Amino acid sequence: MTSAVFWTGLACSLALLLVGCAKTAPDSETEDKDVKVPRDVIAFRVDLGNAEYIADECPSGFRLNREHELEWDRKFEEKYGPDPEWADGSMEGAMTPRKLQRKFIAYVQRRNVVIAEPETWCAAGKAEVAEKTRIGKLLIAR
Repeated sequence: MTSAVFWTGLACSLALLLVGCAKTAPDSETEDKDVKVPRDVIAFRVDLGNAEYIADECPSGFRLNREHELEWDRKFEEKYGPDPEWADGSMEGAMTPRKLQRKFIAYVQRRNVVIAEPETWCAAGKAEVAEKTRIGKLLIAR
């Protein structure tokens, strides 16, 4: 598998996980598309996607903390109401695939993850839990 194919597949997989893999108009380097999904919700969903990726790649080390995810959902419901117009069940359009990919790559680089090496995902998860980050709180060590 070529590197370009691998990265394209990875980016699309992550995009499907977080925002869907739909074609979008070219994006600006500084702005997301004009949608009304609040930034704190987007940031949480990106962290949730990273936690899910860690749990998927390191199943012997972690599982997802669904209760903590639900706590965040309740916080957002208190803040934005039970049915805000942007809450259609998907985050499609909230962030361009290019920006999502940049965030994912930045996370991989920050945590020294080698994508094809599950033990590096396990190490990233351990670091997140040890540092008590939001991602770490979304993980439960096995």
